[in-house]
Amino acid sequence: MKLIILSIILAYCVTVNCQDACPVEAGAPSSTPTVPTSCEAKEGECIDTRCATCKRDILSDGLCENKPGKTCCRMCQYVIECRVEAAGYFRTFYGKRFNFQEPGKYVLARGTKGGDWSVTLTMENLDGQKGAVLTKTTLEVAGDVIDITQAIADPITVNGGADPVIANPFTIGEVTIAVVEIPGFNITVIEFFKLIVIDILGGRSVRIAPDTANKGLISGICGNLEMNDADDFTTDADQLAIQPNINKEFDGCPFYGNPSDIEYCKGLMEPYRAVCRNNINFYYYTLSCAFAYCMGGEERAKHVLFDYVETCAAPETRGTCVLSGHTFYDTFDKARYQFQGPCKEILMAADCYWNTWDVKVSHRDVESYTEVEKVTIRKQSTVVDLIVDGKQVKVGGEDVSIPYSSENTSIYWQDGDILTTAILPEALVVKFNFKQLLVVHIRDPFDGKTCGICGNYNQDSTDDFFDAEGACALTPNPPGCTEEQKPEAERLCNSLFDTSIDEKCNVCYKPDRIARCMYEYCLRGQQGFCDHAWEFKKECYIKHGDTLEVPPECQ
Repeated sequence: MKLIILSIILAYCVTVNCQDACPVEAGAPSSTPTVPTSCEAKEGECIDTRCATCKRDILSDGLCENKPGKTCCRMCQYVIECRVEAAGYFRTFYGKRFNFQEPGKYVLARGTKGGDWSVTLTMENLDGQKGAVLTKTTLEVAGDVIDITQAIADPITVNGGADPVIANPFTIGEVTIAVVEIPGFNITVIEFFKLIVIDILGGRSVRIAPDTANKGLISGICGNLEMNDADDFTTDADQLAIQPNINKEFDGCPFYGNPSDIEYCKGLMEPYRAVCRNNINFYYYTLSCAFAYCMGGEERAKHVLFDYVETCAAPETRGTCVLSGHTFYDTFDKARYQFQGPCKEILMAADCYWNTWDVKVSHRDVESYTEVEKVTIRKQSTVVDLIVDGKQVKVGGEDVSIPYSSENTSIYWQDGDILTTAILPEALVVKFNFKQLLVVHIRDPFDGKTCGICGNYNQDSTDDFFDAEGACALTPNPPGCTEEQKPEAERLCNSLFDTSIDEKCNVCYKPDRIARCMYEYCLRGQQGFCDHAWEFKKECYIKHGDTLEVPPECQ
């Protein structure tokens, strides 16, 4: 009989209108959800009183936007990304949305340290249409130039055609290009060792998602990645240059859409709404489609439809699985487990389709509980061992110095004490602090093709479970908090996860977070609490780029 380890499965948002919203907390009556059930807005105000009041913005009627620091619906995991949409709308890293349709070439994002990469957009006016549309995206990385022509069947040219794309995935220099096949269309995914991911969607849309390791090291129309609302369109030269020409309306084509155009777009998009597996705001895309239809007819409206369908079908920019504390797992699909057992090389995550990589974790006994002893990362025949004792790093059984780079593997320190191992073209990133924080990021080429305790990455938490049968002898969890420990544990942990956290790390399911914190305190006292606080600080930075202060007791 299979033993399924303690798991708490997170339900998805109960509405399709709330992107990345937290689930209703377990045990809460369905009629009185503890988080907003709608992101809809009217006259600039959120309909659901549990949402914050959103800034008036283009299309503020119809939706409340999730924004760091101005959250309308709490988010389980905020993925930092900048988007260029088919109707001419841009979204910065912070979340500011604006419309821009001036012909020319513009820097979407560039590296400001070393200056060895950039993403440039070409926008052109097409005959018979108003405004301008995205026709080409150009990525330059360390001397290699990748041109992506939008809205054609074979869009990729490398170094002017001198380097033909002969494989999928295809790697040149620091860059990996993968064409991800999704029923009905393809998405071109480009990633390089700066941990910048670029998705080229099938119509005229682009999204760029940088790892938080790039915080403060990017400039361009997308912003500076400082995640500071006050910085957007105040300091960046590329943003300031286009500011006079943003949000310009065109005669006869209001941003809110003409009624007849809205009806046309509803009919165009409605068949895809029922099969949309992501929490995408249908009303927003309907208005974008109506605006595009007025500007350029059926062809431009079709590209908004592509954008909607692709965003509905494609996963978030990357999946994230986290091991923290003693020993809690958050899967790619946001299910949660606590697992205690001195297993040797327990499978954390793996590519179970092509068998190109896997991540395994070894535990060891420490009195009445277990903790991480070693992390092993395999890519084809290359094996990387990260050993806690002495912070040893071995590749192929041999000690290596950091930073390390060989073929498609790069290993370096991030934020002082987080070792990052990036493996391309498999687009696998592993981050480990040599204590009890291990983070695995994967890209959407593995959508639905992974296994291990991190689960099958398919945006469905209900099939995430860990089969421990025969894996190892489980170590019983130590007793819970004693009556003497409980008051101090509650005081410390409630102060760690106070309301100020909501606006930074967007902590989802806070009662569970507090319970984990109390578990660590009651397990190891003040040291356990402080280790937990420091690891949460690192987790927050890795996921969201936010910098937190640890409690005074731990400084």
